[in-house]
Amino acid sequence: MLLYALFILHPFTICIAHEVSDTLEINKSSNYYYINDSLTFCVNYELKNKSNNNYWLWFEEDVFGKSEKEIIKNHFFKIKGDWSLYQLAFEYNITGLFVPEIFSGFLKKINPQEIFNIQIIFTKMISENEKEQTFRYLDKHVIIISENVLEQYVKGLSSFNPLILYKNDFIILPEYLINF
Repeated sequence: MLLYALFILHPFTICIAHEVSDTLEINKSSNYYYINDSLTFCVNYELKNKSNNNYWLWFEEDVFGKSEKEIIKNHFFKIKGDWSLYQLAFEYNITGLFVPEIFSGFLKKINPQEIFNIQIIFTKMISENEKEQTFRYLDKHVIIISENVLEQYVKGLSSFNPLILYKNDFIILPEYLINF
């Protein structure tokens, strides 16, 4: 099953949406704060894995009209420069400094009961319409697939070099990714 997006509330946030299923909890929220008298606006997209299964997350630039299988094959097997993510996953000569490009090499494994946060930081206040556009952007570009489904198309997930997996429980993305 292919799922898009999730989030959980924190105190002093403005709740936008909250979705709950047996396996995933999704909370979308926003907040703002001042740092050195400068306004920072933050759109939060939080995913909580409530299942006993692992979920895999990545960002996909173009999903329009593509099937689940096509999205998976594109991310793991499409050659990007001189490598594919699948080839890289079995390479043990990569360094611990591997920094993936957001739309080509990013891969996050969300274990049971873990939470992963995606934040987009704006250096200005954004309108309600822009906030909704940001959530729609994330809904469209964040791919979340259960390990059970992913293993049907990508063999050897348990043997992937762990250095290719994103380690942190959050990622902060710059505002220029969203084109208003």
